[in-house]
Amino acid sequence: MKKIIFAFSVLLVYSCGNKETNSGESYADISIEADTVVVDSGGEILMAATNGFGHAHSSDLGVLYNWDFKSSQVEYVDLTEFRLLKKLPFEKDGPDGVGQNSYLMRMFGDTQFAFISWDNVIIITDLEGKVVERMKLDEPWMTEGLEEKGSINFMGFSNDRKKIYCSFMNFKKLETDVLELNLESKTQKVYDLPEFEKLDKFRIAWTNDEGNSMSMSHPNISLQHWQGKLLFYTNALNSVYILDPKTDSLQLKSYNNLITANEKTGTYKNEVTSMEEMRDVSRSIQEEVNFTRLVWDDENKLFYRFTYIGLPKIADEEIKTKSFVSILSPDLKLLGEKEITDLGFKFPNPQFVKDGKIYLFLNLDDELAYVRLSVK
Repeated sequence: MKKIIFAFSVLLVYSCGNKETNSGESYADISIEADTVVVDSGGEILMAATNGFGHAHSSDLGVLYNWDFKSSQVEYVDLTEFRLLKKLPFEKDGPDGVGQNSYLMRMFGDTQFAFISWDNVIIITDLEGKVVERMKLDEPWMTEGLEEKGSINFMGFSNDRKKIYCSFMNFKKLETDVLELNLESKTQKVYDLPEFEKLDKFRIAWTNDEGNSMSMSHPNISLQHWQGKLLFYTNALNSVYILDPKTDSLQLKSYNNLITANEKTGTYKNEVTSMEEMRDVSRSIQEEVNFTRLVWDDENKLFYRFTYIGLPKIADEEIKTKSFVSILSPDLKLLGEKEITDLGFKFPNPQFVKDGKIYLFLNLDDELAYVRLSVK
């Protein structure tokens, strides 16, 4: 096991003064202790090192599972010893095939995987690759009456795995409603998220002259679990919707950042005439504030959320950003925040909090690594 392999263990003490948060409480100085841990791949090429957006974790955060689509393998990584446990081949075809187009893998409880394909087929397997169930997201009851909203895309499962949540894909307008599909009763429900309707201002669409090729860039609407509830969040503004399945109640939570904007506010073209123009507009949108997922610290009963702002690109220089961390209470009130650009994150990618430390994904010379932050 390789731990803290280079000089990156530091103590940064940030003075925040005596500013007032939107909860009416003051907060004191913030100190951040950072170190880096590298996963021992045993000489293997670990595809989990390429990016951290497809990682799945056991509920106790003891094991990382990463689906490598190209090699059709699941990588199993011990997050206690920080070493590769094994790579297990999964079949793409046949009785236990997970499909040729399964681009995403998620946990389905602690003992099963869910593979999601581009054609909206979901295949459930055990941890060794045996198929348990197959389902499709195109049954008539799932889409009836929703055709105008566009096609549906998988977001995630409910905690009891009896419901599926989906977003909508529409090239004409960014639909921000969330669709709930009850697999037991075969019924649907649409949750309206009006605060997110402003995201359509940042949708960029391009269609070629023949009309047979289209591309679109837009803010994400994502789902994560927290203490039996579901959080719907986006990278374009700091507001979060909290769905309590027990009471079927939906709450909007917002807070006021003190050193960054609360949301993107610019005006941009929704329709562009070339892919080059799409890239230029997208770059401008990235130069406004961007928000990551929230990560829950169960030990300290806090949320952490990172933001970053792209800096104007100069000639052929690498993209540079400013990055920040916010500390939030369980009811999403701001407790503290500080710029952390000096830590070197280009795009902060928090994965989880374990033993009071925030783990952020790091590709360190094509090795899987984590920067661990202790915020005090």
